[in-house]
Amino acid sequence: MNTPDPHTSPDVEESSPGESACRRELRELAMAQRQVNVALLLYFCFIPFSIWLAKTGERAPIAAITRVVVVIGLLVFCITSVYRLATIFRGKAIAVIHALGMLIPFLGLILLLINNQKATSILRKNGIRVGLLGADPNSVPSG
Repeated sequence: MNTPDPHTSPDVEESSPGESACRRELRELAMAQRQVNVALLLYFCFIPFSIWLAKTGERAPIAAITRVVVVIGLLVFCITSVYRLATIFRGKAIAVIHALGMLIPFLGLILLLINNQKATSILRKNGIRVGLLGADPNSVPSG
């Protein structure tokens, strides 16, 4: 016969190891989604910056060099962001394909948006509020 422990509060339920792992995965998903949203924001901010540098680059070669360095840095950040997020819910093989797809300009933007939308729907299904820059990883209840 299983009787409840009289020394514990009836309101407090002990979390199982599976629940703790699920919360950990949700926290990881929230952090990866936030990183993808920052990548999206930088992607959109880079467009006017790139146009300005292209106009300036005609007169100053340092502007062209700056543009190349910024493009490479942004591309590496976007690739790692998409790989990290896609690994969580799609697996490593698909994540590699998504990361390689980031090298194609318009496809890269679409992949960022698709992965972000998938993460948003998973987080919302689990009752986590998602804002402009994604879910706050600290808002995911810890196990």
